[in-house]
Amino acid sequence: MFDRTRSFSALFVLVVVASTARAFADKIEHFFASHCVRCHGEKKRKGKVALHTLRADDLSAGRDLELWEKILEVLEANEMPPEDEPHPKDADRRAAAKWIGSTLKSRIEKDEKRPSTSTTRRLTNVEYENTMRDLLGFPLKLAENLPEDPEKPYRFNNTAEFMLLGPEQIDRYLENARRALASAIVDPEKPEVHRTRREWKAHGRDKGLGLDEVGVWGNRRHSPATGMGLKSFPKTGEFRIRVKASAILPPGIRELPLRLVMGYGLNVNSSTLRMEPVGTVRLRNTPDHPEVFDFRGRIENHPAKPGGTKNGKRAPDTMVITPQNLYDDGTLNDGRRNVAMPRAIVEWIEFEAPLTDEWPPKHHRRILFDSPLRESDPKAYVDAVLERFLSRAFRRPATREEMSRFAKIYELASKETESLESAVRETLSMALVSPQFLYHTVENEETSRQYELASRLSYFLWASMPDEELLSLAARGQLDDPAVIEEQVLRLLADERSRDFVDSFTTQWLSLRKMKTVPINRELFPRFLYYVPRGERAGTEEPYRPTIRDYLHAETVGFIAELIRRNASVLSIVDSNFALLNQPLAAHYGVAGVQGDELRPVEVKEEHRLGGLLTQGSILIGNGTGTAPHPIYRAVWLREAILGDEVPPPPAEVPALSDSAGESAEKAPTIKDLLAKHRQDEACNDCHVRLDPWGIPFERYNAIGKYQPKVPSEGTRVSGFDPRRHENYAGYAAYLASINTVEIEAEARVPNGPNVDGMAVLKRFLLEHHRDAIAANVLRRLLSYGLGRELGVRDRFAIDDLLDRSRKNEYKLRDMIVTICQSRMFRGAR
Repeated sequence: MFDRTRSFSALFVLVVVASTARAFADKIEHFFASHCVRCHGEKKRKGKVALHTLRADDLSAGRDLELWEKILEVLEANEMPPEDEPHPKDADRRAAAKWIGSTLKSRIEKDEKRPSTSTTRRLTNVEYENTMRDLLGFPLKLAENLPEDPEKPYRFNNTAEFMLLGPEQIDRYLENARRALASAIVDPEKPEVHRTRREWKAHGRDKGLGLDEVGVWGNRRHSPATGMGLKSFPKTGEFRIRVKASAILPPGIRELPLRLVMGYGLNVNSSTLRMEPVGTVRLRNTPDHPEVFDFRGRIENHPAKPGGTKNGKRAPDTMVITPQNLYDDGTLNDGRRNVAMPRAIVEWIEFEAPLTDEWPPKHHRRILFDSPLRESDPKAYVDAVLERFLSRAFRRPATREEMSRFAKIYELASKETESLESAVRETLSMALVSPQFLYHTVENEETSRQYELASRLSYFLWASMPDEELLSLAARGQLDDPAVIEEQVLRLLADERSRDFVDSFTTQWLSLRKMKTVPINRELFPRFLYYVPRGERAGTEEPYRPTIRDYLHAETVGFIAELIRRNASVLSIVDSNFALLNQPLAAHYGVAGVQGDELRPVEVKEEHRLGGLLTQGSILIGNGTGTAPHPIYRAVWLREAILGDEVPPPPAEVPALSDSAGESAEKAPTIKDLLAKHRQDEACNDCHVRLDPWGIPFERYNAIGKYQPKVPSEGTRVSGFDPRRHENYAGYAAYLASINTVEIEAEARVPNGPNVDGMAVLKRFLLEHHRDAIAANVLRRLLSYGLGRELGVRDRFAIDDLLDRSRKNEYKLRDMIVTICQSRMFRGAR
């Protein structure tokens, strides 16, 4: 029977709820009209944002969700209105944020348009080269034959937006595939083995260095420092280099890094020099106890100098193996202390290639495996070869249709080639330019979600294809188990292949490549880089010797790897009780007691003014001018890379910092004065009032990332390094100390916050008031990188859930990665 009383009650509740919602929506619109529309309305649209037409019903209807999310973020951060405008009551601001958040969440949950984890995107160059390495069983430098992947500051290039595939790239991929398979599949007959040996004796006929010695700055001709030439070597195959060596170590020095490079060019002054490293050993043994060291590599990865023609005959290609003494105590640069520094003694070098200890080699047998079918049923054998290779190359079982297609390609190739090996090479080359290989594995009719997840895990944490264990778990359908995922994530992170993930992720997240583009002022910072001292390349940067800049990049990447290894809190990126240093870096930063070129965690003290990312040279140099620090660049980096904000680029009509005050920068006594003048322009003030205070606390760190609390007084002329006047770099450092007399001002009031004076106070403020923002930023970046797509408003609340789990676990970084991989977003769970 119809219950009129109950129906009326329900209707009454609905009417009350609806009227209450409408009333609150009216309050939200009144809130915008009172506090936002003055700057973001019809007449004035700061930041290109207009709110005068925005209605609360738009959110409930699912319109302008991205704009509503921006409004919510600004309200939650209490960034708007600006400090010089009337502010709403905190209760009203929180109520507005709560309504927007709950309504936004409800709208997203109702919306059928869910974010997809499956994206069509090709492998990045790093992923491609690593996948070829793991598929074939040896490394080849293939990315150098491909166009460079695009880059965007603080974004990842492994997204579908960037990883498109054009027809011009297919030709390059086919060249690479044929080259790689020519190395992977060898001919049945053993090849000729090429051998070269050279010895050096300590004749003592030069100026202090024996002819068997390699000084920090080389040696004269006919010494190991000019290398051992090769006129006979194969085009493909593995090589072995053996070196008998020791070191002359002055008192107090424990080791000397000796690196081999191989390529062509007699010395660093050659305009055609091309070298690739072979490997490095650290010599701790004295001349009384020489040792033999083995190096291995692939001959294809080292450039040969093409032989010329003479009398109509082509001369053989040539290569040179050169030992390098990489000792660096942080003071070297001029090459005048060779004899006083540690020296390597090289008695002899031997070269052998290709190695034929087992023939055919393992990588060949991995493809063309032993089987009686090769003789008894060649077609069945080829089918088995194709099935094995295609299933590994496509990262999931090959389908019958794919098998049939490539079997037909083999039939065509076999008619035009002389051997099974040649036909298989050409057939598999076609497989390596197919979309199934070049694109990421996604779930479709042929591929289960398990195989997609196996690939997503491996490309996230290895930047390479899944191994046998991951594929076996996918085949058994076990990758949905959170415990299995945790076990696999920890295994993948413990593998050395995870270094490529950390390097690629960190470099792009923090925009580290900017450091290499900054022109360092050579006169002011003569120690920072190494330069060719003479010859036609005199004065140019030495490209084949590691510099402080190279070590700084490795420091930052290694620091993030160490946080993962320790399962440290992500908040350690702001401050930490250790830094990753080697001897040159320690000298650069002013930390005593560190020897050797290997990076290792070193405990830092308050006086070192190090710890976390904010004081690392890679960050400070990349966000400077090469001559001076730049507070705006550093502020943008902090807001974007650490706090996760989006800082819009300056409008085209806004003048540069040095021109906007109406007078030249030289007339502004301090950077704070210059920025204050810049803010007098209304077009500049809107952004800079929220940006400048984040950059000024960096001011006591100079253009090359060293702590420098004082600068010369106004009008002081600073001369560059002059060896006649300053004698050496220690003398130049003393000169700079004598003229740096004015304390640098590094104090600013952060938006809606206190005064912050210097880096230590800034770090404390960030850790006290922005913990969630810092952790959320790292989580979002890891998730975006792992999914291979940009995150959007529809991901917001799933990310909030992940952040809540991480917060309860003290933001531990390795655990955060595990949590991401276990999430429904990452697994693509329906």
